[in-house]
Amino acid sequence: MISYKVYYDYHEGTKAPIWIVLNVRNQIIDWDHKTLTIAVQAPFDMHPAEEFDQDAMNVTILIDDLLLTTSENVFGINLTNVEHRLNLHGVDRTEVDNFVIQVADLEDMLQFTL
Repeated sequence: MISYKVYYDYHEGTKAPIWIVLNVRNQIIDWDHKTLTIAVQAPFDMHPAEEFDQDAMNVTILIDDLLLTTSENVFGINLTNVEHRLNLHGVDRTEVDNFVIQVADLEDMLQFTL
């Protein structure tokens, strides 16, 4: 199971989630399956944005990479899109540490607030 953290920052004086970071470094991802499915459950433990590891091999998951599923609070990631971008930049998929998703993109897609 892929673990994740939610990073928060302050927006207009209140804590607001900004990123959900999926730790994929030591996970077996079936890239041939084309879709990675993730279940999310709010509320989350808060991690300040300052704790985010900018030196890790972080890959941004774009809103176009996100897929709706038929299960509640579950979303998919289009691995074909992600792998294509990695190849364009000469990055081997085994080097990736984290998938980084903007919470606003995920909320828009799932139509709920994290």
